[in-house]
Formats: sequence, structure tokens, C-alpha cells
Amino acid sequence: MSEKYKLVDTWVRDAKAGDQKASELLLHTFQPLMLSMVQKYVYNPADYEDGLQEAGVVLLETLKAYQFELGVVFPFYLKNRLFHYFVEQAKKNAREKERRCTMENPNLSAQQDRRAVENSMAAKEEEAKAARCQKLNRAMRELPPEQKAVLELRYYRGMSVKAIAAMKNAPVSTIEKRRKAGIRRLRKAFGIEP
Repeated sequence: MSEKYKLVDTWVRDAKAGDQKASELLLHTFQPLMLSMVQKYVYNPADYEDGLQEAGVVLLETLKAYQFELGVVFPFYLKNRLFHYFVEQAKKNAREKERRCTMENPNLSAQQDRRAVENSMAAKEEEAKAARCQKLNRAMRELPPEQKAVLELRYYRGMSVKAIAAMKNAPVSTIEKRRKAGIRRLRKAFGIEP
């Protein structure tokens, strides 16, 4: 796990234990993420400030619900929770708008139904992605330490096999074997290889 995630984990643990300063650090740290989600799902710029406050509440609720044992790092968990919150709010607002519009013009209902289905499909895709991430994190934890280390350095930190070999003081062929073995185990965990 990288240093930034370790620091966030420390703040999350402290905030869950009631440390107000840690909660404030998390709110400040994740403000750019919250703002980007607000800008993406709140269509009226005049409502951004309210949306950011709602996102802060979602972060604090996410802190309470977060479980380290799930194997998902807090930033990904928070992003998923924010996504679902704002998609639900957008759907709720669309339903309210639709209710008002259909009273004025019944022909608008079909278009709005189509948009609601498209939004629902996007939410399902995000849920499936989150489930795959959780499954990948579990599978990574079950790898032998040598394979896990190589995969983390190669795919999470973007290091080349040669750079990993130099760092580990091991032959490139050994690092490549560990990488391939780790990938085979992950593929097997996902049912891609027997």
C-alpha cells in the first residue's frame, strides 16, 4: 500500500475513533474529489455549494460505514458512495421534473423514461466495477508476497520489469516469472483461466 493510502488510513481510523481533526483533514483532502463529483452530477452551478456540503455529509457517513476488512481503499469507497448518492439525487430530481413536465406535456414522458434507463445502466456498471475492484483486492491479498510486490510495483506504481529487478536486486527473468505467475493466479481467481 502506498504512503498516501497509509496516511489516509490513519486519518480514517482516527476519525472513526472520534478525532475531529482527522475528520477535518479528510474533508479537506477529499474536497477536490467531492467538487468534481458535484460538478459532474449537479447541473446548476448555483447549487454547487449546497452539493459540496451534501458531499461532506456523505463523506462523514461513509466514514461510519467504512470497514477496513473489505479490502477497498477508502478513496475508492468514498468515490463509489458519492457516485451513488449524486446519481440517486439526479434521478430524484429528474422524477420530480418529469412529474411537473408530464402534467404540462404528456409527450415528454417517453424521453425521460429512456434517460432514466440510461442512468440506471450507468449506476449498474459502476456497481459492477466496484465489485470487480473488491474481488481484485481480495485476490491480491491472497497472492504470495513476492508476486504481490511485483504486481503492485508494475501495475499500481507503473514501474518497468527492469526497474523492479534493479530495485529488488534480482534477475529480470525472476521478476518476469513472478509477474506472470501472479497474473495467472489473478486470472484464475476471476475465472478466466482454469
